[in-house]
Amino acid sequence: MIDSLKSYVEQIEELPTIPVIAQEILRLLGNDLLTVENLEKIVENDPSISAKVLSVANSAFFGFKVHSDALGMAIMRIGFNNVKNIALGISLITILNDGKSGKASDYQRIFNHSVAVGFTARLLSRNLKLDIAEEVLVNGTLHDIGYLVLNKYFSEKYQEVLIALEAENSLLDAERKVLGFTHSDIGSWLAEKWNLPDTVRDTILYHHMPSQAKKNLKHVAMIHVADYITARNIMGPIEQDSNYPLDPSSLDILGISENDLKDMEESIGGVPFADEIFS
Repeated sequence: MIDSLKSYVEQIEELPTIPVIAQEILRLLGNDLLTVENLEKIVENDPSISAKVLSVANSAFFGFKVHSDALGMAIMRIGFNNVKNIALGISLITILNDGKSGKASDYQRIFNHSVAVGFTARLLSRNLKLDIAEEVLVNGTLHDIGYLVLNKYFSEKYQEVLIALEAENSLLDAERKVLGFTHSDIGSWLAEKWNLPDTVRDTILYHHMPSQAKKNLKHVAMIHVADYITARNIMGPIEQDSNYPLDPSSLDILGISENDLKDMEESIGGVPFADEIFS
């Protein structure tokens, strides 16, 4: 572990335990016997997450015109694995809500960006006919969880990062200058603490630099591209950070060209993400 990162995480007196709903879903991952009824019961036990799942299921993103208030129907509508991944991702980022808003680095903005990246990654994966669409939904939702750790526990220090950003013109460089590590580093640390799947850890750690990843390359590259498109066309996690450099290796990994990327940006620009999913 980076020494500076170690000194910071040692200051966290009470790290939130992984939510019960997330524990239940993780415990049942890969269990072929998991049924719609099982999943419905797990999600219903957390009313706030259940409401979010219903909000997503009824959104224009999935194209249904008839509103449904039944969780079981939502599972049938948008798919078992989609509901599982939405519930898992949102439950984990919700636990890090600091209850504050209106800051340059605020929970709601990071939450909105993260969910948008998850859905962008899912959509792009399906368009490219990759078999990772369901996994990258949760990977994308959790990719910036490091921001939430910094925002919750070190918000004053992170304001120094945002000030340094004005001179550095690179958020990662500003984070390294002030903190000695990046939001990706501390996010990966938390994912390991929570014993999250390898694909989640790798996409968190390498989503800004897929060329450095050694495994789960398609997952990492897809989250990088989805993050790039979302930051440029929907919203970024930090208001001041408009400079998101593209790692060209991500295009090679996914087998797409720069023209393909431009077409993807145009297609994502017309997708109805925001108000219905984020409300």
